[in-house]
Amino acid sequence: MKKPGTTLPTFSPVSRLTVHERVYDRIRDALVIGKMLPGQRIIIRELAAALGTSMMPAREALRRLEAENALVVAGSGTLSVPIMSPSDYEELCLIRVALEGKAAAEAAARITPDELAKLKQVIVALEKASETRDLEAALRLNHEFHHLIYRAARRSLLLRLIESLWLRVGPQLSYAVRNDIHGGIVIKSDDHPHREILRALTARNGRAAAAGIARDIRIAEKVIVAHLVAETKAQSEVGKKGRSKRHGPAPGAAAKRGKLTGRAVRPRTTRG
Repeated sequence: MKKPGTTLPTFSPVSRLTVHERVYDRIRDALVIGKMLPGQRIIIRELAAALGTSMMPAREALRRLEAENALVVAGSGTLSVPIMSPSDYEELCLIRVALEGKAAAEAAARITPDELAKLKQVIVALEKASETRDLEAALRLNHEFHHLIYRAARRSLLLRLIESLWLRVGPQLSYAVRNDIHGGIVIKSDDHPHREILRALTARNGRAAAAGIARDIRIAEKVIVAHLVAETKAQSEVGKKGRSKRHGPAPGAAAKRGKLTGRAVRPRTTRG
């Protein structure tokens, strides 16, 4: 009888990600990219069906995201995407400017020619998505643009901190990107912050890259805070009219009634 050797049989590669991790990543990406809106309720059964999995991985993923403050428990006991106050969002942007500006400055010293070429491709694709008013593509490409830069900084801890912020930022950005699309801000403008940032990174100018990131954040902040202020004011007016006699649904009610089925609920625009 032949003595067993040390050579192992051929195995097919094992996925590095478990079902639980894949489900978590899918929901997390939906938040970060902005496919889920503030106030949107999440029904575990429907979420699991949309992802093609059992309820256990979905429930586990939601618990993790709740612990990361990406989701909150609504009055009904279900989880929902947080609705931020104007002051909370202004504070979030203050932190973003510091961290994301630093990452852009670091990226200016380390970004490779291939990464610069990819960044330019993303900008062109984002401009095209804006021209065709493809909101979902614009949201995805906007996220890709920013995170290409932050990964190029080669600062892993800084990147993790920024990614945690984007769990709160992402759901708000739909308002700003929609405003860009309908207002024509993004469409092939050399003055747009994204073009400014690309020029700064190409020139290896860290200070200018950080300034471009700050400008990009502040422009979106202005749109989003104006929307949040309007929503807060409208909800206050509804409250004054009394709970028993409401003239139509409260602003944001569509988002609150929304359920994750793979399609984002359309928010009201700031430009009618």
